[in-house]
Amino acid sequence: MLCTLYSLLCNLFVTPSALEDYNYKTLVANDGIEAIALYAQYQEQISIVLQDMLMPNMDGFTTIRTMKALNPQVKIIASSGLPANQQKAIAVGAVKFISKPYTAIDLLHTLSDVIGS
Repeated sequence: MLCTLYSLLCNLFVTPSALEDYNYKTLVANDGIEAIALYAQYQEQISIVLQDMLMPNMDGFTTIRTMKALNPQVKIIASSGLPANQQKAIAVGAVKFISKPYTAIDLLHTLSDVIGS
């Protein structure tokens, strides 16, 4: 079963429940530091990381670089409402970018693309 780590504040109540409706398991982090700690602890069970680019304590770019240092093969989907963050997120290691706001269907398609790659 897929286990996804979230680093989201603004979608905290929407995204996990939407994915759990489709039988995805989720972990939720409230900031980049917590995301790194959860990833380090559960990386064997985590298939994909959905990473918000603007978070407290550690931004998404630093979080992605740190996760890539822990596991260069980690699949990270970056998320932001700022289009300028797309190329920056891909440059630091995200495999895909999803613009906010997005629907559950948009996210499911993006997850499917990443799982299939």
